[in-house]
Amino acid sequence: MALPHQQVSRMRQVADGMLFAVALLVVYLLRSYFPFADLPDLEGFAHYSWLLPLVAVLGPVLLHSQGFYGQAHLTPRLDVVFIIARSCAYLVLGLILVFFLVRVQFARSVIILGGGLGGLLVYARHELTAWRAAGLATRRRVLWVGTAAENDQVQRALSGLERESLESVGTCDPGTITPEAFTALLHRHNVNVVVVSLAGVEHHRLGPLLEACEREGVEVLVRPGLFQSAPYRVALEPLAGEPMLCLRAQAAAPWALAVKQTLDYVLAALLLLPALPLVALAGLAVRLTSPGPILFRQTRAGMNGRPFVILKLRTMRVGAEAEQAALEHRNKLAGPAFKVANDPRLTAVGRFLRRHSLDELPQLWNVLRGEMSLVGPRPLPVGEVARIADSAQRRRLSVKPGLTGLWQVSGRNDLADFADWVRLDLAYIDQWSLWLDLKILIATLPVALLGRGSS
Repeated sequence: MALPHQQVSRMRQVADGMLFAVALLVVYLLRSYFPFADLPDLEGFAHYSWLLPLVAVLGPVLLHSQGFYGQAHLTPRLDVVFIIARSCAYLVLGLILVFFLVRVQFARSVIILGGGLGGLLVYARHELTAWRAAGLATRRRVLWVGTAAENDQVQRALSGLERESLESVGTCDPGTITPEAFTALLHRHNVNVVVVSLAGVEHHRLGPLLEACEREGVEVLVRPGLFQSAPYRVALEPLAGEPMLCLRAQAAAPWALAVKQTLDYVLAALLLLPALPLVALAGLAVRLTSPGPILFRQTRAGMNGRPFVILKLRTMRVGAEAEQAALEHRNKLAGPAFKVANDPRLTAVGRFLRRHSLDELPQLWNVLRGEMSLVGPRPLPVGEVARIADSAQRRRLSVKPGLTGLWQVSGRNDLADFADWVRLDLAYIDQWSLWLDLKILIATLPVALLGRGSS
């Protein structure tokens, strides 16, 4: 029985992760026990051992972000080489950059050669897998069960890859065929897959046909037919002792979201330590130039609208929130959100902090508390969320809010309509990947340092 594509893809990702770890280990051993000329000795293996699980995770993640595990076996060899080379380059450069920022010393030769050897091993695995798949390839013989319209619709929607792997042997309508005739069809055509479309079918008629498939050992795929074009990610979740269809508004795979959350915690902890002196210096400037507290606390809407208290360095005079109503006529953002150009409530220090996004640094603590992510839609005050009239815009609340996002790196003050803001947030949610998060984080640096598009 053929394994589902998703399961095969995960097995390949695990294998490639192990290959990256093995490559790093081999390079370390070669570099340690067969040292190259005029190179200093390496640190002990304990100093490098924690890199093995790191590259085992990051290697497949970067390959996945480049589409390597989609339909890679149909991709021309040269394109596959470029995908692997690009992913390995990102891996090596990313590791070197992170180690430089956190002041951890590793032999760059080990990182560079380990990434290169890992790429070679992954390519060898890819070629071996493709060769073996070509030798074992057999087309699955499919019987389509459902109404004529539904059977025709699902067959027309097949991708090219699916058409190559399937051989249609016939169709049948559960309302017009007996269990005996159905069993005879299975025997006559040597069927090994039955695809059942539930739409328009009386479900009690399917029971005898499914029992026949179970007796014959024939695999059954069930198509609910409820959401042909919905953006949901569909999965099976057990509940009350039976499988339930789970529709997630976030299209990302659960494992990728787990990696994102782990990286949020790790990077926030690493960034918070060097940020503390800067926050202390900025806080001192706030305190000396404006009476009132250093930190500004406000209740914002988090994931699924759950309220949390956001932390910021105070950039406005005390009582600024009470003055907002008097400034509503100057709101330049059409919709429920509030944004004013040259806000008169800002202090001199606060204007500088906002221009360079330094007032957001305390939110690293919100990230460590699990209330925010490094990248995501910016959290709105609870009152502004309550004024959202278009229910579709509330889908921006389906993920954790972030320190930065597409809005921040797409011209923060150029947007004049809240709908455009939401459009960018929903594009981020629907197209999310770890690679997209990395690109947004990198793009945020010049925006914050140069103070572009901020007020």
